[in-house]
Amino acid sequence: MVNFFIYGGCVSRDTFELIKDEHSLTAYVARQSIISANSAPETRIDTANSPTNFNSRMVVGDIKSSLFSTLRQKSNKSDVFLFDILSERLGIYRLQGGRYITNSAELSKSKLLNDFPYAKANIPFGTSQHFELWKQGVIALKDLLIECGLFSQSIYIETVWTDQSYQGTIVPKFRNWSAHHANKLYEPYYLYLRKLGFRSVKPSPDISFSDENHKWGSSQYHYQPEYYQEILEQVFDLISDK
Repeated sequence: MVNFFIYGGCVSRDTFELIKDEHSLTAYVARQSIISANSAPETRIDTANSPTNFNSRMVVGDIKSSLFSTLRQKSNKSDVFLFDILSERLGIYRLQGGRYITNSAELSKSKLLNDFPYAKANIPFGTSQHFELWKQGVIALKDLLIECGLFSQSIYIETVWTDQSYQGTIVPKFRNWSAHHANKLYEPYYLYLRKLGFRSVKPSPDISFSDENHKWGSSQYHYQPEYYQEILEQVFDLISDK
């Protein structure tokens, strides 16, 4: 049995779903930009009365910059750190005082920022400002993974967005982005991860299609079953090489 720590968006979590009966999930940190994770926790937002459902827990975790502390707590029980950077597409808010939180739909729905009395600025994904802040976060993540003894067992999923399902239909767009535009935005981020020595898996473009019957619905980053199977095959190939 392999113990997985998963960080990122739905692609890594959906991949693990295929093996959840044979392997263990030690932690799952979602919808938290590495910029937010590398930020000081935002203590000026009152989260005490937030609901306990998954979406609310992820919003609170993001506000508290929970990734690094969770990784320290769970690293000794984890064999593999599997992650994707899908959540970076959301962009971030810079809050007055130099703290950052992820600009997620769940944060908006929570209304936790509605009465926030301090200035906030949106920093979109793909901008030079976002990229520079993200690089600082990834360096900090690498340093922590080395400290925890997990860097050599860290693997990221390099996703290829798609505008089409394998059934032949056009899928809904995220913020009206074409898949080509999204993939171009992600290129320098993946290049930098490779530069830092992170190992990756990347399914073939030939199977990078969405699925009308995906449990979360058809989208540019919800894939057909074969896509997740290919990720798993590549992940376990890398694990077996160690």
